[in-house]
Amino acid sequence: MVPALVLLLLLASGARAQSVPTQVPRDSTRSAPADTVRADTTRAIAGVPLAPPAAGGLDEPVAYAARDSVVIAVARRDAPSDSTGDVVTLYGNAQATYRTATITAALLEYQGRAQSIRAEGLGADTTGTPRFRDGDNAFTGRLFTYNLATQRGRVSGARTQIQDGFLLGGVIKQADVHVIYAENAAYTTCELDHPHYALVAGRLKVVDGKRVYTGPVRLQLLGLNVPLALPFGYFPAAEGRRSGPLPFRYGRETGFGLFLDNVGWYWAVSDYFDATASAKIGTEGSFLTRGAIRYNRLYAYTGSLSLEAGRLRQGESTDPLYAPRIPLRLAWTHQQEFAAGPRLSARVDLQSVSQRLVADAVSQQITQQTSSSVQLQQSWPRVGRSLSLSALASQDFVGNRTEVALPTLAFTQQRLFPFRRGRDTPPRGGGSPFEKISLSYSANATNTVRFSPLDGATSTVSFFDALFDAEAFRTATGQPTRFDSRVEQRLPVQATYSVSRFNLTIQPTLSLTEIWAGRSERRTFTPDSNRVVTEQVAGFTTARRARAELTAATELFGTFNVRVGPLDGIRHTVRPSVSVAFEPDYARYGFVQQIPTDTTGTRTVRYARVSGIPTEPTRTLSFGLENAFLARIARADSTGEVTRRSVQVLALGFRGGVNFAAPDRPVQDVSLDATSLIFGTNIRANANYSAYALDDVGSLTPDSYLARSGRPLRLTSISASVTRLFGQGATGAAGALGLPAPSASVRPVVAPRPEQYDPALAQRPPTVVGYTDASAPISFGVDVTLAYTPAIGPVPSQTTAALTLSPVNLRLTPLWALTGSTGLDLATLEPTTTSIALRRDLHCWEMAIQWQPIGLTRGFSVSLYVKSGYLRDILRIDAPRNVVRSPF
Repeated sequence: MVPALVLLLLLASGARAQSVPTQVPRDSTRSAPADTVRADTTRAIAGVPLAPPAAGGLDEPVAYAARDSVVIAVARRDAPSDSTGDVVTLYGNAQATYRTATITAALLEYQGRAQSIRAEGLGADTTGTPRFRDGDNAFTGRLFTYNLATQRGRVSGARTQIQDGFLLGGVIKQADVHVIYAENAAYTTCELDHPHYALVAGRLKVVDGKRVYTGPVRLQLLGLNVPLALPFGYFPAAEGRRSGPLPFRYGRETGFGLFLDNVGWYWAVSDYFDATASAKIGTEGSFLTRGAIRYNRLYAYTGSLSLEAGRLRQGESTDPLYAPRIPLRLAWTHQQEFAAGPRLSARVDLQSVSQRLVADAVSQQITQQTSSSVQLQQSWPRVGRSLSLSALASQDFVGNRTEVALPTLAFTQQRLFPFRRGRDTPPRGGGSPFEKISLSYSANATNTVRFSPLDGATSTVSFFDALFDAEAFRTATGQPTRFDSRVEQRLPVQATYSVSRFNLTIQPTLSLTEIWAGRSERRTFTPDSNRVVTEQVAGFTTARRARAELTAATELFGTFNVRVGPLDGIRHTVRPSVSVAFEPDYARYGFVQQIPTDTTGTRTVRYARVSGIPTEPTRTLSFGLENAFLARIARADSTGEVTRRSVQVLALGFRGGVNFAAPDRPVQDVSLDATSLIFGTNIRANANYSAYALDDVGSLTPDSYLARSGRPLRLTSISASVTRLFGQGATGAAGALGLPAPSASVRPVVAPRPEQYDPALAQRPPTVVGYTDASAPISFGVDVTLAYTPAIGPVPSQTTAALTLSPVNLRLTPLWALTGSTGLDLATLEPTTTSIALRRDLHCWEMAIQWQPIGLTRGFSVSLYVKSGYLRDILRIDAPRNVVRSPF
């Protein structure tokens, strides 16, 4: 009767019945107070009805359990109103659960009148450390108090994890499920009990576990205060998108002097849209502003738009050639697919010539060309048609040349078989030869503006001025019109026939081309200046082109039964092909003109009035020979089943031709190429030859090289390259052939990571005496490139040879790593652009020493930064603050 009486008294005090686990051992080491009744929890309680909650009581029951014992102290009936009321104390791995909140500790004490739980540990028992969890909120500490009615708590000596960081506080109070207050607190991303670093503040507030606000805050390293403090602090406590200031940086740079960069704000407008605005300001009067937006809608569209504009001052205003530069850049990317089928894609990068002078990335600083495109495409797959509307642009910063095609309209009709009885099915055997005839159609309409100033890169007229000002365009380029409009239509008609007996494929083709142009080219020879003058003549012009071609190809196979290890034979495939092509002399139709190039009229030159028309007639016989060597690899598994596969180890190609209609030099150039992939090494070689000799000034002559030197062909260029990757997983074809990989590819043994030591502890862990692992992980790529061009007249021969190591990744120890790239000019024995980075893992910090001693952009820097992604740009030290454009 005693347990039932105790439970009824507890229900009368304002709390619902608590669930007590059965078979909990009695604590025989503790004596109960005089006014308490010890509950015997070894017997199950059954058949006791639950009473309704009293006024001011809890809405749900509190479930509790303890490993050792439960002590219940019932308050006297005449107890004062300010007393603690009924008290329930749980010993040994005690746990209490109310709603979604769970509290565990070595000792839990429930006070009925205050409806609160007090949790604490017992002595040095670390397993009984008070712990609290409610959803995503979790705390540990020395002493914890939690009110069940208000669901607010207070923790002394607390520690809680907030996303990837940890909040340490002398006292932490949870105001509600969204807000946490801390006093004498510290925030860090180091998981050690005594962290390597922390941001320490007297007062601190955390909202939704994502944003941290502080009063005066200072940085603490290894428990020591450093002279770095702020009057207040705000920083994100979680990865993700949220509005706030950008982490700025400072330094010194040519043209800006001392500067502040990335000063601005980030707006997380919505789940699909965000924006950034920032500026770079220097003490020498230069500035740069940036604005960018990003948008993304799943299964709909995605893209970004950015604009940069500024003013760059270099030199003094009193300098004769002083002129401030205006860097500009417009970048836009977009991908979208509409429900009806059209697709829109854009990749725009328009820059001014001076934009490279303010770029941060080395790749942008050395950029010489850019291209942009915007395309809207609609396709009809069932009928094989597509239509696209696009705008194209290309820029050459070296010569200040820009070409813009605005717009470009393209239509394509895939192959049709007009004579096939069942157009959707292949012809039956013995069908008419006409059923194999197919035709297709394509049309392109372009409107192009080509801006190429006469004075090149020193022109004072920009492309944007010339695009909208016709007079500025004529002044800068000397051309009468800005726009070059053109429509080109092609109608290829072809058929494919097979001769099974000889494994022969024959393909005749007739291609018709129609060109409509908005202007034509006219060349005249001026005897006074003894030169040819070229000019563009505005006016509608047409031209037509017809080409007939017949191609025959076959395949021959040969097998060599060579069996060495897993090698189970070699197959040699030969693919010879012959092609005959014919085109008329378009000078008969007025599409090609011929003018003299000297006063005697003996030397003439032919030119096409419209580009795309060949100036010489064509009666060409072309030939090619392709060779492929495949090795068959056989492997047997543990069951004896043999699997075979083929690997191409060598490919050789040979191409040439003769144009019988050419009055001079009918033999075309001959080319040879070879590729091989074996033992993980990729080998490529190419050579080009000419059948004609050169004169003393290096010009081609009609004389054959055989008659001049006795050799059939003259070498014009040759090149070769060898590429190989070393490191883990770089066995490549060596594994495929079942052969051992080179010694540089020995699988490294990764040493285990040493135990992390806590610098605040009085005793450091003992040093483990061992051995140095000589097989540290390493990976790198080797590329050797060779090229040779013989002497041409007064121009001497040129030989280039380069050895490149990139990228190099070397783990020196479990905490040290070396990365970089370098090269060697084998012709001059001088090193090429070299960059080296040495990195040290400092647990929650990382140190990087970067050195670029050789190259156009040399520099040296040491960086120390926190690994955490959201504090990486805030807690960061770079020395020096100069950019890579500054000298070493």
